[in-house]
Amino acid sequence: MIDDKTTSAVRALARMGSFRAASEAVGTSPASFSRYIAQAEEYAGQTLFERGGRHTILTSAGREFMVLLDKLDVATRMFEAGVGRLTETGPEMLNIGCGPLTTRAIISPILADMLEAHPDMRARVMVSASKAPLEALRMGQLDVAVCDLTHTPDLSDLEIQVLRKEPVSFWAHPAHPIFEQSQVSVKDVFRSPFMTAHLHKHWRAAVANVLGGDEEAWQIVSSLPQIESDDFGFICDLACRTNLICGGMAADFAEHAALGRLKQVQTKETMTWNICGARRKTASFPILDQFWERLRDQFGT
Repeated sequence: MIDDKTTSAVRALARMGSFRAASEAVGTSPASFSRYIAQAEEYAGQTLFERGGRHTILTSAGREFMVLLDKLDVATRMFEAGVGRLTETGPEMLNIGCGPLTTRAIISPILADMLEAHPDMRARVMVSASKAPLEALRMGQLDVAVCDLTHTPDLSDLEIQVLRKEPVSFWAHPAHPIFEQSQVSVKDVFRSPFMTAHLHKHWRAAVANVLGGDEEAWQIVSSLPQIESDDFGFICDLACRTNLICGGMAADFAEHAALGRLKQVQTKETMTWNICGARRKTASFPILDQFWERLRDQFGT
């Protein structure tokens, strides 16, 4: 079996293209580093690197070997996650990954229902809009992901639930100048100082399309949002204090709206999210299955 020092050396050399720089990066002597590379090539039965000139590059066998190393990493992490479940005491931990738009609109209602039935259940929720959680899902670090899968090329290893589309809403403090307009378009919103969670490529393309899809539209989109945060508590508070308009799901702003601190900006057009649930086809344990069923029953199409 190949060991960690050898795989680290292969990865470093593939990344840096220099024996000296790669050996320094992994903190070993050049002689030891060369020995690790030789061990890897002996293990693979192939030459993994072309040595010549000032730069070392992967051979075709080396590129295939790197793919296999990535698969080994995924399998190892899934194994460690499974062993972690075996060694945990008490109820199983449900690891959920999601974007900030779904925390109050989807995750919170489901967990509230589940806690009524299972008061001792445990869950860990990873919230991030800047990086889709599918990699963590595939590696076994997450059990279920609720996110936008619009530009995900390969879903063959995942079980998918398409959730019903929900409208995105826009909010500002009640004295905001935008409420002086008789009609407000989505264009007006995005041409105003604006803040929200991270806007990934799908949302930027959707906004650019609303703005006309021309060069000017993309220039506007490139500067959005003025303030970016995945913390909607912070976004709500800042919207109450400034003339920034914020966007998200209605559930994110309900408390501030009830207090009269924020007011919904009614727009002529409607934008909707494109959210799906995903889990590995091979993953199944009672608390995950119950979450999956509630996701389907309460929010499925």
